[in-house]
Amino acid sequence: MIDAKVKNMDKTNIANLPRDERVTQTVTIGIAGMTCDNCVRKVERALRGLQGIKDLKVDRAEALARVTFDGSLVDVPTMHDALLKSGYKPVPAPVP
Repeated sequence: MIDAKVKNMDKTNIANLPRDERVTQTVTIGIAGMTCDNCVRKVERALRGLQGIKDLKVDRAEALARVTFDGSLVDVPTMHDALLKSGYKPVPAPVP
């Protein structure tokens, strides 16, 4: 059931939707320079510190971060900036 507030809302502005109505996206980011568990924690801290990150899995062995996020609050370039500021370089993820 859709409440009246959502039903009458302008759906072109996703930022105005209630959190549970927003669409999330998932991206895989390659990360150069992760060599230890401390590196993984730094990457997690950098990305989790951004508003809009919903889920995060960092794999040191594969040098990847799989990030689920609310695209109305954060974008991939912002994630890349956060990684660079924490000392890690975002690189293209290998194609499966």
